Amino acid sequence: MTEIIRQVKKEEVEQLHAIAKRTFYETFKESYSDKDFEAFFASAYNIEQLEKEVAQIYSFHYFYEVNSKIVGYLKLDINDAQTEDKGDDYLEIQRIYFGKAYQGGGRGKQFIELAIQKAIKYHKSKVWLGVWKHNLQAMDFYDKMDFHVTVTHEFYTGDVIDKDLIMEKVL
Repeated sequence: MTEIIRQVKKEEVEQLHAIAKRTFYETFKESYSDKDFEAFFASAYNIEQLEKEVAQIYSFHYFYEVNSKIVGYLKLDINDAQTEDKGDDYLEIQRIYFGKAYQGGGRGKQFIELAIQKAIKYHKSKVWLGVWKHNLQAMDFYDKMDFHVTVTHEFYTGDVIDKDLIMEKVL
C-alpha cells in the first residue's frame, strides 16, 4: 500500500470540493440536518470559495492519498488567512479530515507533524485549531498530540451555532 501526502494543485479544486464535502458529512452526519449541510456546503465548500482559498498565499492545502485515492485533506493558514485573529506567532490547522475508513493508523499524526514543520518553516511558535466540543475522538487525539484547550468560539453549520474549543500547541 502506497501512502503519500502532497500539496493540492490549483487545478484540483474539484477533487478538494469532493473530499471536503464527503469527509465533513461522514464526520457529522448524525449531528445536522440535510438543510444545514446544504447551507454549510454552499457557503464554505463551494467551488468559487475553494478556488479563492487555494489561491491564497497564506493558506496551504494537502491531500492524503492511499494507492492514488484521495482519502483525506488538510488546510493550514498563517498570518491574515487565519479564521481568528491570533497574530503572527500562530499557524492554524483549519481543516483536517479523513474518510471514516481511513481514520487511525497514524495518518492524522502525519498531518499534525506536517503542520508543525510548516509552522517552524514560517517561524511560528504556536499551532491552533478549533474542534467541536462533542467530537470526543478528535479531542482525545489532539490531547495526545499535546494540544490544550484555551478558549471557545462559535462555528456555524447552516442554522446551527455550535461551540468549538480552541486548542493550542506551543512548539
